[in-house]
Amino acid sequence: MIGSSDIMSRISDEKILEIRNSVNIVDIVSEYLPLVQKGKNYFGVCPFHDDHNPSMSVTQDKQMFKCFVCGVGGNVFTFLMEYEHISFLEAVKKIADKVNIQLDIGPITKKSVSLLSKYYEMYDLSMKYYQNNLKTASGKDALKYLQDRGINEEIIKEFGIGISYKGDKLYKMLKASKHDDKGIEESGLCNYNDKGYYDVFSNRIMFPLFDIDGKVVAFSGRIYNTTDSSKYVNSKESPIFKKGQMIYNYHRVREFVRKSGQVIVVEGFMDVIALYKVGINNVVATMGTAITSEQARLIKRLSTDVILMFDGDNAGNKATVSCAEELQKVGITPKIIRLEDKLDPDDYINKYGIERLKEHIENPISLIDYKMIIYKENKNLQNSVDVSNYINEVIKELKFVNDKIVRDLVLQKLSNETGVSLNTISSIIKKEETNKIIKPELIKPSKKMNRYEKAYKGLLFYMLRYKEVIRIVDDSNVFIPNREHRLLACEITSFYEKYENINIADFTAFLGDKKELVEIVNQIFDLPLPEEYINEEIDDYIKVLNEYTVNLEQKRLEELMKESKSDIDKADIAKKIIELKKEWI
Repeated sequence: MIGSSDIMSRISDEKILEIRNSVNIVDIVSEYLPLVQKGKNYFGVCPFHDDHNPSMSVTQDKQMFKCFVCGVGGNVFTFLMEYEHISFLEAVKKIADKVNIQLDIGPITKKSVSLLSKYYEMYDLSMKYYQNNLKTASGKDALKYLQDRGINEEIIKEFGIGISYKGDKLYKMLKASKHDDKGIEESGLCNYNDKGYYDVFSNRIMFPLFDIDGKVVAFSGRIYNTTDSSKYVNSKESPIFKKGQMIYNYHRVREFVRKSGQVIVVEGFMDVIALYKVGINNVVATMGTAITSEQARLIKRLSTDVILMFDGDNAGNKATVSCAEELQKVGITPKIIRLEDKLDPDDYINKYGIERLKEHIENPISLIDYKMIIYKENKNLQNSVDVSNYINEVIKELKFVNDKIVRDLVLQKLSNETGVSLNTISSIIKKEETNKIIKPELIKPSKKMNRYEKAYKGLLFYMLRYKEVIRIVDDSNVFIPNREHRLLACEITSFYEKYENINIADFTAFLGDKKELVEIVNQIFDLPLPEEYINEEIDDYIKVLNEYTVNLEQKRLEELMKESKSDIDKADIAKKIIELKKEWI
């Protein structure tokens, strides 16, 4: 049966199989990472290890996924469990919700999640409150301010934009909604002073910030009719808001990235909105901070084709290099757009128009070319020391470039710019490479299977594919020496007895949260054996395992014979050994 007794009491095997069969694994996996079709299968960069090349295969006809490097694999539920670090039942519920299949299974979320729900509720209520304010007479100036900047009603609604008032109106609204003072203060929406509680955001245009699932977790408030020294005030970190874990617009962008195959990364949410209002939708923002490794992995999940379009000033250049280097750590070398006149995307569109910006998007420069521009700035190439520093800086970057043609072009360009010969630059590179200490890669030797292991794994391989083999093995009463593989054989037989067929995706769903058995299924299913079986081969596997059983019993009887003091008993045991061999072989 599926999973633990707790799961079994709440959901039937048939319901789980119905849910599993209601979706296409390719569609589900595509929501999380880009896939490219090659022949019958789809391939993508594996999110479960530091993968630089697409090594994960998603098979539509089998409804399974498998990484050929780290070995993680399974069905659609397994993917969600591994990707989102959730339980089997949570994965089933998530798929059921996607296809509108009702499951009456009670609460399944962890206690910590339910404790956070009050914060999510407060932020959702606050967004609706701010949005409603914008529709009142007091919101007239803020609405005009937005419209003057090309942010129309559609964009306001799409991005949940609103306005905050002075005082404690939000606090009173949250109190009226049965939230306590401690929770309201912890949320970061309100503070306390000697006059009592007051709203953190005062008379500002409010932009909600969403987490990757589309829940409001924070706000950024912008001035619009004052000369406040703080142009923006942002929510402080809270139990639901960690700036380094967030990518703005992530929840909205997946479908657009899937269609274009490409994601554009900008610095702030206003850049996202500026591009969105002119029809460029495959855009996310890092929220203007140094990108974290977690944010880099989130971007990688969207696409491996990444363009960075940060502000054109010095701070933007530093952010571009920092972000690019973090992305390189997860196996992505981004392309770069460098905007003229040190402008941000919104100002650039206003000055030069959308068509010129689109030309940049269609013709980004490589990271190495961008870095050459940055390294060359503020250097005098008539100065020998500056020339030397410039060449050495570029050479250090070449270690990240695997494309031989690109390397040759960079070296030629470097020589042309500096007047230093190709031979001299090449000799510097060769010297660096010679001085490198090369550590030989440690490759674990694969464990060689003995004949008994080959036999029971071969049987399981064909049992997972053919119901006829399940029947043959079941009738033979063959003994499988390894406990986990023996349990797997029992589960396969149970599945067949219940459904009278065998299907790999349904069977792994049937196993539920028995992770050890699912892992063995993945290993067995990918053994390098012919897809078609022949009866003689199955018979041979059974004979080998019967031989194992005989040898085991023979050893037991021989031990008894050694311990026996009676010649009559010894003769009787010897007779049993002979009969044993006759019976099985």
